[in-house]
Amino acid sequence: MKLVHKTIIECLAERAGADGEKTAVETGGWSCTYRQLDLFSDLLAAQMKRNGIGTGVHVGIWSVNSPEWVVTFFALVKTGAVPVLLNTCFQDDEITQVLNYANVEVLYYGEGYKTTSYRDMIERIREKTPNIRRFVSMDQVKDGMNSAGSRYADATHGQKAFAELQEAKKKIRPQDTACMIFTSGTTLVPKGVLLSHYSLVNNAAAVSEAMQWSGRDKMCITVPMFHCFGLTVGILACVICGAGMYLIPCFRTGVVWDAIENQRCTILNGVPSMFLALIRSSNGRGRTAPFLNSGIIAGSPITPEDYNEICERFPSLHLQPSYGQTETSPCVTIADWNDPQGKKSASAGKPIDFVSVRICSVSNGTVEKLDKDGEIQVKGYNVMEGYYHLPQANREAFTADGWLKTGDIGHFDSDGELHVTGRLKEMIIRGGENISPREIERAIRALDWVEQVKVVGVPDKVMQEAIAACIIPKQGCQVDRNGLFRYLDKKLSQYKMPSYVFEFKSFPFNASGKIQLEKIRKQAAVLAEQAAKEKKEEAQIWQTRILRSNMS
Repeated sequence: MKLVHKTIIECLAERAGADGEKTAVETGGWSCTYRQLDLFSDLLAAQMKRNGIGTGVHVGIWSVNSPEWVVTFFALVKTGAVPVLLNTCFQDDEITQVLNYANVEVLYYGEGYKTTSYRDMIERIREKTPNIRRFVSMDQVKDGMNSAGSRYADATHGQKAFAELQEAKKKIRPQDTACMIFTSGTTLVPKGVLLSHYSLVNNAAAVSEAMQWSGRDKMCITVPMFHCFGLTVGILACVICGAGMYLIPCFRTGVVWDAIENQRCTILNGVPSMFLALIRSSNGRGRTAPFLNSGIIAGSPITPEDYNEICERFPSLHLQPSYGQTETSPCVTIADWNDPQGKKSASAGKPIDFVSVRICSVSNGTVEKLDKDGEIQVKGYNVMEGYYHLPQANREAFTADGWLKTGDIGHFDSDGELHVTGRLKEMIIRGGENISPREIERAIRALDWVEQVKVVGVPDKVMQEAIAACIIPKQGCQVDRNGLFRYLDKKLSQYKMPSYVFEFKSFPFNASGKIQLEKIRKQAAVLAEQAAKEKKEEAQIWQTRILRSNMS
C-alpha cells in the first residue's frame, strides 16, 4: 500500500468517474449510482453554501443509517464544513451537552430512533442550544434526492451556486479536518475526536486492501455510521474499492439475515455481539449466507470459543479480527487474510502499513518485551488531530515523544501478533495488585451453566477495590456460587477470587453493540453495598447471640 494525498471529495469524484453507473447505495426499494451520489451531494452542498454553511462550520448529522445520512455527509465535506456525527441514542441532556460542546451551528436530523422522536426532542432543547441557528429535517434531503436533482438545481439558483461550489472544493486539502466523531468513554461528556481527510482516506484504503474488497462486492452496513467503524470501514471503504452499500437503519437480526441472504451481500462487518446475535437468534434458524465471503469483527473483545462458533455458522466467511479505536481512524491492526482460524481466534492481527505500535509498562513507561502486557501505544498517519477544545485531555492522550496512549492493555507474541487483554481503566487494583478482569472472565466462562460474564471492580474500604463477577446464567440454570468458588480455587490465585457473585438477567448495550461496562459497574457497586450491609447486620446478630450465651 502507498499513502495517497487525496480528500474524501476527490475519492468520490474518481469513483463516480470510473464507475458512474454502478449501484452505490441501496436500502429497501431505493437505490442510486455513484454518479447520482456525487450529483446529489453536489446539489445539496451548493444549497448549503447559499445557506451559510462553509469552511469550518460545525454541522450535526443525527439520524439512523440512511441514504440521506450518506448524501448529507458528502455534501458537508464538499462545503469545507465539519460534519459532527451524533449518536442516535442520545436523549435530551446528552444531545444538549454534545451540541453545545461541539459548537454545532446547524443540525440535520432524521425522524428518530426506536420510540424517540427527534422532532419532539428538538422542541424541548431548542432554547438550551443557542449556538444552533438552523434545524433541518432530512426529509428535505430526501425530497431533493427523489426529484433526481431537478428541483434541487432550482433551489440552488442554478449554475452560479454550482460554480461557486466547484471553486470551494478546490480549496479543501487532505490535511483539513473531515469530521468530528465522539468517543464512548467514561467521561461525563463524550470527547469529540477530530479526524482529517488524509487519515480517513488512507485508513479506508488500508482496510480495503487487507480485506481484498473490490467492485464485485456489496457491503451490508448495519454498524452505525456515526461511529468510525461505520464511516471508515463502511462508507469510505466502499468508495475507495468500488463496492456497493446496502444500508440497514439499525441492527435487527431478521433484517440483516434478509440482506445477506436475499440482497446478495458479500461483506458483513460488526461487533462480536452482533455476530453472536445473528447465529443464536431464532431469526437465523435454517438460514444460510451463500454469498457472504468476508467481514471484520472488531469494536470489543471476543473469546476464541465465540469466534470459532461464528466461523462454524458461516463456513465461507473470511472473518478478520481487527483492533482500533476512534482516535486511530479506526484501524491499527488486522489479521492476515490467510491466517489460520486458530491464530485469528486468539489475536487481533498485525499493524497495518505505515502505523507503528509499541507496548509500554504501565508503571514506568519503558517498552515491554514480547508476551509482556503493557499499554498499547500508536503512532502513524491514522492518529487523530486531537480532541476538540480539550487541551488537558490532549496532553494526557500523548506521550512526551508523540505516541498516542490508547488506554488498552495488551502484548505482542513472537509472531508479531497483537493480543488485546484489557482496558487500563478496567483494571482492578486490589490491595496493590493489578488484576485483569478478562483473565477471571475467561475462567468463569468455561463453566457449562454460564451464558455471559463481566468482571468489574467495586469500592472496598480496606482493599481499595473488590472483585465482582456479574453472571448471566444459561436458560433454565441458576448461578451456583459454591460450585463457582470450588472451580475457581484450582484456576486462580487467591487474590483474583471474586468477593461478590451477582446474577444478571441481561447486560446493557449501547447503539454500537458494545456492553456498557460503566452501567454494570454502578449496578454491581450498589449490589455490593447492599450485600456488605446485610453481612454486617448478620454479624451483629451473631455477636449479640454470643454475648447473651456468655452472660447466661
